[in-house]
Amino acid sequence: MAATITATGSALSKHWLRSEWISALAYPALSVIAFLAVWEVLIRVYDVPLWLVPKPSDFLARLSSDFPLIAGHAWATSKTIILGFALGAAIAVPLAFFIVSIPALERGLFPVIVFLNIMPKTVIGPIIVVWFGIGPLVSVIIVFLMCFFPVLVDSMSGFRAVDPRLYYITRSMGASELQTLRYVRVPASGRYIFAGMKIGIVKAVEGVIIAEFIASSAGLGFMIMRASSFMDLTLMFSGLIATAVVALFFNGMMLSAERLLMPWARHPTAD
Repeated sequence: MAATITATGSALSKHWLRSEWISALAYPALSVIAFLAVWEVLIRVYDVPLWLVPKPSDFLARLSSDFPLIAGHAWATSKTIILGFALGAAIAVPLAFFIVSIPALERGLFPVIVFLNIMPKTVIGPIIVVWFGIGPLVSVIIVFLMCFFPVLVDSMSGFRAVDPRLYYITRSMGASELQTLRYVRVPASGRYIFAGMKIGIVKAVEGVIIAEFIASSAGLGFMIMRASSFMDLTLMFSGLIATAVVALFFNGMMLSAERLLMPWARHPTAD
């Protein structure tokens, strides 16, 4: 009987995950296809010139014909996102724990972090260029600044949301502070941390494009800016599509990481 219940639960979990993945991919794909189809029809009906707004068939064909060029710039953008986001998350999550644990840090350090966050990155960018010169380091720093704050704030909310009664239980069982952090505080605040990371990865894509507009010799933002100087709208729109694909890829990776590292957060239901 127990084996049957376990097998049934496992089958339901697999069915739920499979249906979730199908719906997560199918609905956005159908929406995008419908949007592009309407766009194509309207451009053809109203005979809008190519130099003003290209048809989806035009920039999708360009995406195919210039794929090596676009893929190379997309890879440069992706490397910057990975480095900047990893640095932001690696600093933000531990810092959130210390700020929540030490009230003096929240009173003294958090207002400074808020002040740095509200400064427009398009203003900070030229200052960073003066300090570090034109290169990938500038893009990594701007991506770090873009994704650091949402990860920090959501992680702080997660560490605060842990039920204090759990600490009494772990103390009564003889757990150390490190064990409590590892087995209670981090897993309990995992939803909040990943919520901040999912926002942060989107901000990272936004930040890398801003950085590549300001100071870069590679990346999708650089390619779009260069295409704009030649009024090459089809390549510009191809770059926008590639940027959206990169953003969706990293968002999907973050969702997969959340499901992999937080299996207890899944809620399969029998339909």
